[in-house]
Amino acid sequence: MKTVNKIIFTLLVFFSAVSANAQIKNFGTVRNLINADNKQYHFGFILGFNSMDFNLDQTNHVAEDDGKIWYADVTNQGVGFTVGIISDLRLGRYFNLRFDPVLLFNDRSVHYVDKDGNAAEEDVVVKSTIIDFPLLMKARAARMGNLRPYLLAGPAMTLDLGRSTDANLLLKGIDYGVEFGFGCDIYLTYFKLAPEFKMFLGFNELLDTNRPELEGTKDIKWQQAIGKLTSRIFTLTFNFE
Repeated sequence: MKTVNKIIFTLLVFFSAVSANAQIKNFGTVRNLINADNKQYHFGFILGFNSMDFNLDQTNHVAEDDGKIWYADVTNQGVGFTVGIISDLRLGRYFNLRFDPVLLFNDRSVHYVDKDGNAAEEDVVVKSTIIDFPLLMKARAARMGNLRPYLLAGPAMTLDLGRSTDANLLLKGIDYGVEFGFGCDIYLTYFKLAPEFKMFLGFNELLDTNRPELEGTKDIKWQQAIGKLTSRIFTLTFNFE
């Protein structure tokens, strides 16, 4: 979770810097884009970063090839790239409905140790190219000068285009869950910029255990060590609207 903590820390620093800058330069004295929030619908694009994680349940399964019990954990969470588009429908003064599909690129490494703490020779790398389809309700606070914080929440479905059938851990292609987060609209002269942090919690059991090609091989123990696997995705994005 070190990467996630870094993302959250970076976001908090950013908001603090924006707030301090707004006070120093009287950021809200001249209100930019005064009619931007009155549009029935508008569009935009998303650029940012992501960090992917798994929730893992252990089975305590004894491997047939070495007689050991292996325990799995996610390590070395890398930072991936996120790009997407924004479709926003105004429902009222404080509420908007958003459909923000994004494309996420990243890897996850699953590390295995036995009960004595001895690590496996290599981690199992799970590569992912995910399309995320969230339908989110955006609840906005009252505008403060050129700043307007907000909260987001709603259902989401993901489609994994990058899963490899040659991997020791094969994920199912479709996941579903909830997505929620927060951000702040910053009204600039010609557009809105919104730094935003979101978290996706998957509900679907993602581990595909229908792997006849692994039967009788030593690599099947990495799959058998995991009882249940669900996904978590953290994103830090900058929205341009």
